[in-house]
Amino acid sequence: MGKSLLSPIAVLLLSVTLAACGGSEKVTPTPETPGASPAAGPVTIDLWHSQLAANEETLNRLVDRFNASQNEVSVRAFFQGTYDDAMAKLVASLPTGDVPAIMFPRDTYMQMMIDGGAVTPVQEFIDRDGYDLSDLDQKGVQYYTTQGKLWAMPFGMEVNVLYYNKVAFREVGLDPERPPQDLEELRQYSEKLLKRDAAGNVVRSGIALDIARWPERVLAGHGDLWVDNENGREGRATKVLFDNDTGRWFFQWWHDMVDSGLAFNIGRNPSFAEGFLAMSSGRAAMTFSYSSALRSVIDVLEKGVQGVEVGISRLPGAPGSPDKTTCITSYGLWILSARPKAEQEAAWKFIKWLMEPEQQAELFAGSGYLPVSRSSVDLPAAQDAIARYPLFREALDLYLNAPATPASLMATLGPVMKVDEAVYRGVEEMLTAGKDPEQALKDAASNANAAIAEYNQRVGG
Repeated sequence: MGKSLLSPIAVLLLSVTLAACGGSEKVTPTPETPGASPAAGPVTIDLWHSQLAANEETLNRLVDRFNASQNEVSVRAFFQGTYDDAMAKLVASLPTGDVPAIMFPRDTYMQMMIDGGAVTPVQEFIDRDGYDLSDLDQKGVQYYTTQGKLWAMPFGMEVNVLYYNKVAFREVGLDPERPPQDLEELRQYSEKLLKRDAAGNVVRSGIALDIARWPERVLAGHGDLWVDNENGREGRATKVLFDNDTGRWFFQWWHDMVDSGLAFNIGRNPSFAEGFLAMSSGRAAMTFSYSSALRSVIDVLEKGVQGVEVGISRLPGAPGSPDKTTCITSYGLWILSARPKAEQEAAWKFIKWLMEPEQQAELFAGSGYLPVSRSSVDLPAAQDAIARYPLFREALDLYLNAPATPASLMATLGPVMKVDEAVYRGVEEMLTAGKDPEQALKDAASNANAAIAEYNQRVGG
């Protein structure tokens, strides 16, 4: 990506923006036996998470404040590496019961968590206590509701967004307050932003694109489902639906953007940071990412990154996508049924506290996760963050105005990682191995369907 990425600011950006969706390659071992409680005193419970940088700092502050506020429950938060690392550790630990009371995984594991039979639905506590959900935004509640139950408590939300450099926009005569409205216009913007050296080599592309879940987001933005049975929300998914007109259009667009140099292919981007690094170095003017990276990105920019003024907007969709089709993601808190009842009750007490408006406002201000509690937005912590960082208001507005449809709530299916892998391989074969985009998509769909069939047979679905 160029020698400039080795600058101190770029290195700092790499480390801090790992907080976007919790990416990291390092796994930190827990210092004590998970779930171990002292012989007397409060019930000690463990929380496993994959947060880093500003997001981890905020989570730890909340944990410390809860522990200091009462003497019945003591929470210990342990970082477990990437979301995939944490899930692998959970699966390996289930036979022994050596698991945390609360797991904070990413949304893609929802069906897997349910099928594994290792969780106690929060609906059981809600029904027993008459817990009031009226203050919670219903998109978050719907996100984790299936089979008539709320399985996890939606703790923080995020929206998929376009990050762009207003300085680069001004340089080529683009309006910095009018980001591209769809992917065709993004291509046109990229043509203006494209910069080559004297030898004809591309030194700046319009956008840095990673090989991630963007096909699902683009289809969702167009109103198309990723899998059948209403995106797996009205019944177990049995096949993918992404080999359609929108999918074919997007794969061709993606291929053509990279092939022409208008887009910079940054690969799978496991750290979630490479797109921001490309922007900080001037190698690209835009990138797709998530609103949960906002506070970490802002923290770095305040340290002084020259030539970068960040704007965000709704993720541009395929031409013809309706307005307000922002895709949302939820990060929920799951209670593990393998822990003793006393620990499950303690976990529920902590989760209820986290969902109070004051804590939700603090989470929003300190991370970029969007609050599920609607009344939290009016509290000083949230209002101060919005006043200081206008990007927070933009992300919040995108979330509040987003629809709650099976498409916008994203798909739920058990073998999500294998389906994602089929798509990622298809994109790689298209971008680096010369496979025709339409064939790459068709092969990805075939491989994904095989993974779904194998999973459903294994779990008896």
